[in-house]
Amino acid sequence: MKYTLHKNFLDKEHFDLVQREVIQEEFPWYYKPINEIRKGYFSHSYYNDCGVNSDLYTRHILPIVTKLKAVALIQIRANMFISEFYKGERSKWHTDYPFKCTTSILYLNTCDGGTEISVDGKTIFIKQEANTMLIFDSDVPHRGTPTKNDDTRYIINFNYFKRDEFNT
Repeated sequence: MKYTLHKNFLDKEHFDLVQREVIQEEFPWYYKPINEIRKGYFSHSYYNDCGVNSDLYTRHILPIVTKLKAVALIQIRANMFISEFYKGERSKWHTDYPFKCTTSILYLNTCDGGTEISVDGKTIFIKQEANTMLIFDSDVPHRGTPTKNDDTRYIINFNYFKRDEFNT
């Protein structure tokens, strides 16, 4: 697998709950600076450092982890990217971890931004569509692309091991 795309990944009721709670005004966001050119982004850690970091983990994340068939989690976080902070610039190409695992991105809103992935020397643009899950191998370089038709992009980023990744 290089990447797969799953539209309508979650049942409507669960997706609507997660989307409503993450995008609502009182959601606990934490600022993550990038550098002096880009002002950064906001993040909410559900899981990191071998532990749950959010009271919302069970309600939001556990059903998704089960559906992804993850057997060991590395990190899960919601990210909010404010368009004005990026001034049209894409993020830098990167991989989330230097070892074999799986990266998945759940898009929480629809906009003209999204994710670019590099597969076999070709750049593929995945437009952000609400309730779509992009799943790819951790060694696939990727970068976020800002939206021009909305003020904000919302995603949940998952990094985890699947059973077959333990057998290599």
